[in-house]
Amino acid sequence: MEWNRGFGRVKEERKSLSFFKIFYSADLSSESMRGIPYDFMKNVSKEDFSCKMVIRTKWGRSWEVDISMNPRFYYMEKSGWNQFVSDNALGSNEFVTFTHSGLMCFNVNIYRESGKEIVLPHATTPFSGIKNEEGERSYKDVKKEDESMGGVGHVEIGESSRGAALRKKKAEKHKRRKKVKYGVPRFKITITKSYLKSLPIPTFFDKYLKSESKVYKIHHSEGDGSWEVLSLVHQAHIVLSRGWIKLAREYPLAVGDRCTFHLVKPTEFVLTSKKAKAIEISISD
Repeated sequence: MEWNRGFGRVKEERKSLSFFKIFYSADLSSESMRGIPYDFMKNVSKEDFSCKMVIRTKWGRSWEVDISMNPRFYYMEKSGWNQFVSDNALGSNEFVTFTHSGLMCFNVNIYRESGKEIVLPHATTPFSGIKNEEGERSYKDVKKEDESMGGVGHVEIGESSRGAALRKKKAEKHKRRKKVKYGVPRFKITITKSYLKSLPIPTFFDKYLKSESKVYKIHHSEGDGSWEVLSLVHQAHIVLSRGWIKLAREYPLAVGDRCTFHLVKPTEFVLTSKKAKAIEISISD
């Protein structure tokens, strides 16, 4: 019975643009195992294609995996792929479907050999998240700067520390002003060097967002463009990742800019930015 129900769900998933893999206990990191079927790739539009893919599970975990190509087929790079396999303890004949939801984002469904779907994370899985050079570095920055925020209310990331009590008082003051002045949820961030690569959303703002990977549309406040940016969830942090570098370049944003994000719809922000003030030096005779 479990297999019949599972097989019915698999048939529904196969109606979408998708592919599947069976995880035998053999070499799960081989190039052929990491390969992406040709019939699948030929149906991915140019607009959707990217050299990075994001794999996400029902329980909100995400893995970012680089895509490369040999003379015969596209395949997933070992670093992100092996992390996905390890975190989910795959290798016992699991049947896994990868369903394309757009922009090289894939929803995965994992079924045991019996046909029963796995809907909870592996009990001993460390929440290790995404492994890549930029991501690894930026997440350390996120953790360091998030600790300085104190995890309270409205925080302007990047400013100097003035003591926990002062930060809390200032956060509460801004939190009260937020609803009166704007009427929509918002947060402010001062751009640092690491934030030009990926942008952590302050933890207090999580209550307005879903703790799962999602594509957000971010609009220029002056109507000079819109960008689609993917959010990833890592150790209870929501981080704006793929698409953010392009936004930062085209907006454009620079170190020191003070940005305000207004959540105007559940998946849409309006971004306003004030440029860092240059130091003016006047010389008089």
